Amino acid sequence: MPDSASPRRPAPDGAGRRRHLGDILLADSLITPDQLNRAMDIHRATGERLGRVLLDMGVVDPEHIARAISRQIGAEFVRLTAVPLHEDILRLVPSAEASRLQAIPVSRENGVLTVAMVDPLDVVAIDDIRRRTGHDVRVVVTTVADFQYALNQYPVLDPHAEILKDLPRPVVVEHQVSLDQLRRMAEEQPIIRLVDRVVEEAVRKRASDIHVEPQGKAVRVRYRIDGVLKVQHTLPEHIHANVISRVKIMANMDIAERRQPQDGSFQTRVDGRAIDVRVSTIPSFYGEKAVLRLLDKSAPIYDLDKLGISRRNITRLRQIIHRPQGIFLLTGPTGSGKTTTLYAILNEVTSEAVNILTIEDPVEYQIAGITQVQVNARAGVTFASTLRHFLRQDPDIIMVGEVRDLDTARIAVQAALTGHLVLSTLHTNDAPGAITRLLDMGIEPYLVSSALVGVAAQRLVRVLCSKCKQPDPYSREELLARYGAGAPEGTYFLAKGCDFCNYTGYRGRMAIFEIAQIDDDLRHLVINRAPHHTLKDSAAQAGMTTLVDDGLEKAAAGHTSLAEVWRVVHVERANGSEGNGGNGEPDSHGRDGSTGDGKPAGGTPQA
Repeated sequence: MPDSASPRRPAPDGAGRRRHLGDILLADSLITPDQLNRAMDIHRATGERLGRVLLDMGVVDPEHIARAISRQIGAEFVRLTAVPLHEDILRLVPSAEASRLQAIPVSRENGVLTVAMVDPLDVVAIDDIRRRTGHDVRVVVTTVADFQYALNQYPVLDPHAEILKDLPRPVVVEHQVSLDQLRRMAEEQPIIRLVDRVVEEAVRKRASDIHVEPQGKAVRVRYRIDGVLKVQHTLPEHIHANVISRVKIMANMDIAERRQPQDGSFQTRVDGRAIDVRVSTIPSFYGEKAVLRLLDKSAPIYDLDKLGISRRNITRLRQIIHRPQGIFLLTGPTGSGKTTTLYAILNEVTSEAVNILTIEDPVEYQIAGITQVQVNARAGVTFASTLRHFLRQDPDIIMVGEVRDLDTARIAVQAALTGHLVLSTLHTNDAPGAITRLLDMGIEPYLVSSALVGVAAQRLVRVLCSKCKQPDPYSREELLARYGAGAPEGTYFLAKGCDFCNYTGYRGRMAIFEIAQIDDDLRHLVINRAPHHTLKDSAAQAGMTTLVDDGLEKAAAGHTSLAEVWRVVHVERANGSEGNGGNGEPDSHGRDGSTGDGKPAGGTPQA
């Protein structure tokens, strides 16, 4: 993202120097003076461009940054999702070059090629395009998201077909195959290109995980996009060992060991973005299965206000996290966005007057001004051992990635009772479940009631595609049957499916929350070991919005569908049947996320 922290060029109309990017954003009330000052401090300390710093802080949307830059340099801002992209124009800058240069050719007229760029001040890229095409270049500005969308529109029949035709003939791999042979198989150029292409494609499709699964006669490759797994490719069975060995080499794992689970990691770059890849392999009946978890290190750390938390919940959350001491626990299953929320909380409470320490497994994002420690069990760096040392480091706020055992829980409680704010996570189904979990772990009830100041639960629901969502005439009727007059008012929508959302009907995800403050009534119930349902009833009476109710409010506002809320929170339906739980079965009105036009919900290109 271009930066204008040091405006040097004259404005396009010659009327003085170019406006400062920060001044434009301030004038539009998109950032506050304090946020700009903080961003400028980071810019001066790191040399990172101001636009990128603001995005990493999560205080402004990428589109607002892009629009401000377009005004600053006198270039047009373009939404590529609304512009027809023609094959003959796209071929002027091949996809590999477009990805490298972060530039998409949009149109050509009178010998002038219009190119949409993420960084319109990249003169080297502009010169490369001018030399390659022989055209004068007119630059327009676009966002990273729109650039990724346009990059996926390049005409490609099959991203792996050209690679697969060069693969070696089937090879039978015995258990006693030599290490050298395994390494040679994994270092064949077609295999290297295939694995690299799969990772790049998954990143561009916004996948969080890649599953490589042997199925006997073939190898299935699935991507988890917006929380849902979809088959993307089917590879020949005979290259399974080659692909797994290549992944292991990249992740610094033992390629000769195929009978024990292994973990590893590696880093790569896709379209200029730093991507961390965590790899896990396990032996299965047909051979090893590998799962690659993708983490975009360049993704911004969000402000709490950008997470879609309701006004009622954000007020309650801020009352909790701005307390000087106590424990706040965030609960939910793996992949429910707990880490993103914790980082947003840290981003809000950090300041030069506060000493914040974190122990994480692993450290996913680096935050300026915070001391972050990564778990290393082999070196004796565990949650519990590091927490003990943290207490000697004069901390104000401590973040523990997860309370996994009694030892960690006891030290966290001790820290909270001695004047520190402790933030952590647990794996429970709802917010009150965190209380019973601490008691079940062996923490005394009087300590839990004294140390705990708040608990929250969250889930991620898919956001309806803005291009194709359709009004749902049945949702209100269904809710009235279940909730009566308490059903939220609003306009409900169905997921239809289009090219923009890969025919799923959804694009992106947002969180739903339930947040409970620990008041005197709850403390009394905790001391008396009240059952879970009693704790939940008391929290609800005190104003806690449940996950279901928060999800229904977001459905009523048109952000997600009713079927998606049922899928994620697994509540009882009005007719007594349970939500489909993600099994893909349509309900009585066909609300299964299908396209409605005969196209499948997500293609499965065969390699």
